[in-house]
Amino acid sequence: MSEEFDKTLSTVSKEKIKSSGIRVGYRAVSTLAVVAFVFSLFTPLMLLSNWFVLFPLAGAFCGLVGLYNILSCPFDYTGRNFALAGIICSLILGFTAACWGTYNYYFHIPYGYEAVDFMELRRDEKGRYSPRILSIAKEKRKVYIKGYMYPGRQLAGIQNFMMVRTMAHCKYCSPEQNPFDMIGIHCVGELRAVFRTKPVYIGGVLYLNEDFRYGELPYRIDADIVR
Repeated sequence: MSEEFDKTLSTVSKEKIKSSGIRVGYRAVSTLAVVAFVFSLFTPLMLLSNWFVLFPLAGAFCGLVGLYNILSCPFDYTGRNFALAGIICSLILGFTAACWGTYNYYFHIPYGYEAVDFMELRRDEKGRYSPRILSIAKEKRKVYIKGYMYPGRQLAGIQNFMMVRTMAHCKYCSPEQNPFDMIGIHCVGELRAVFRTKPVYIGGVLYLNEDFRYGELPYRIDADIVR
C-alpha cells in the first residue's frame, strides 16, 4: 500500500502540491539543473572556437534530464527554474552564436575568394584529396580560411608563419601533429602580420604539394589578406 502511495506522489506536479496545501519538507536542488545553467553561461565561447559548441549541447541535455527528474520526483528535487534557464539560454545563445559565426565567416569573404575549411583540406580514408581542393590548387584560385597563428619568435612584421586549425595546437602537447592541420603562410608584397591569439583570417592563392614528405607541409598560401 505504501509503495503504491509513494508512486502516486512521485507524479504529482508542483501546482497540485501548492493547491492541495501539502507542506513539503527539504528538497535537494537538482545538480543537473545547476550544471545546465552553468554550461549555458559559457555558450558565447562558441565565437572563439567551434569546439565550444559542446557547451550549449551539454547545457540543453543536462537541463532536459534535470527537468525530467524534477517533474518526476517533485518531493525529492527542486531547481526547475535553473533547468529551464539552462535549456533556454543554451538554445538561444547557441543559436545566436552559431548564426553570428556563420555570418562572420561566410558573408565577410572578400570578392574573388572562396571559403574553405581545414577539415576540407584533409585526405579521405583512401588518401585522396577533395576534388574541389585539387581544382582550386591547380587553377591557383584564391581561398579564404580561418585559423590560428602558431607562435614563433617574432611578434610583429611577420612575413612567414604557420597557421593551425585550433588554438590548442602545441608541439609539446602532441609531437605527432596532423600535417593537414597546418598551412604555411607567406605574406606577399609589403603585407606583414602581427602575432595574435585570436582567430586570424587568411586570403590568398592556395598551393598543394601532393608529394610532401615527413617534416613538410602539404599546403601553402601566398597571402595578400591577413585579418
